[in-house]
Amino acid sequence: MKQYNISIDEYSESVAKTNCCQNENIEVFMKKSERAIHSFILVMFSIIIFVSTADAQSHQTDRQKVRDLVTVEETSHRTSVTFPGGSVIVNHFEDTITRLSVGRRELQIIENDKSGCTRIKMVHSPRNKFRGHWSGFDLGFNNFFSSSFDSSLPDDGYFMDLNNGKSVAVGLNFFQYDIGLSSYSNNTGLVTGMGITWHNYRLDSDYVLTRLENGKTGYYIEDELNIRKNKLTTMFLTVPLLLEHQFPVADSGKPIFISGGVYGAFRLRSHTKLVYDGREKEKSRDNLNLNSFKYGFTVRAGYRFIKLFATYDMTPLFQKDQGPELYPWSVGLTLVSF
Repeated sequence: MKQYNISIDEYSESVAKTNCCQNENIEVFMKKSERAIHSFILVMFSIIIFVSTADAQSHQTDRQKVRDLVTVEETSHRTSVTFPGGSVIVNHFEDTITRLSVGRRELQIIENDKSGCTRIKMVHSPRNKFRGHWSGFDLGFNNFFSSSFDSSLPDDGYFMDLNNGKSVAVGLNFFQYDIGLSSYSNNTGLVTGMGITWHNYRLDSDYVLTRLENGKTGYYIEDELNIRKNKLTTMFLTVPLLLEHQFPVADSGKPIFISGGVYGAFRLRSHTKLVYDGREKEKSRDNLNLNSFKYGFTVRAGYRFIKLFATYDMTPLFQKDQGPELYPWSVGLTLVSF
């Protein structure tokens, strides 16, 4: 067995060299590990963001003909990962600033600031506001349903037979308020507002509307004068509540929209008007037992300059048991949008 005689100083020097080498190796290993961890976190975070935004991106129409791919760009100053709907940018400076962009949101991560902590700053980029379809000028036609949704008049309502081509509905929707419901797109939302609606019911007969002695709404026949025009006009203040969804159209800045909901309306005024031979006119504002408040359902749809609407009153035209049971409805076009 061989023996080696070394002094304590030589042994201490040898141990010191060994420890120094080990420390250098540990330091190199730690630096490599730190870089590997940073790279791994960056890639994993990019994958998580990409997966979380995949569903949101499915609601948007991509007009590009070339499919977006995940790309990684690395320079001496920064590393950038870009994917559909977002990006991750890491700048290599003394204070590493990482920017994460997902759709319209952006995160700024600042490491190693003066406090020695990591700060995260969220920046909300402005997004396009949801814009519904209510305000504008409507023009359509009126008619009645009976209680069973039958277009024929009930037996006690034959005197309300209309001239369909001249029974006109006019709407002036002067106020609109929109509430977007999606944080990822501007395609879905609630729409409300106000409007003034006129309904002109042009009667196709010489029966003149009146309030009978028993208080009910009826008619009388004018024998002495030849009636050329006989109509009932109502004016309502209307407030809608609509749920609207818009479908983007490729290569077009205008979406296809469809909305539906309810409305309530308060009667502001009403009158009857007669025009005789010689253009003599007679207007009456007598109480004809019309309902002062009504509600109903409405549907709207359109694309570009073609916009349609339909309404159906769930409230009858006349008060209960005070006249024939008639439920007004109307269909038409929005000629001008505000």
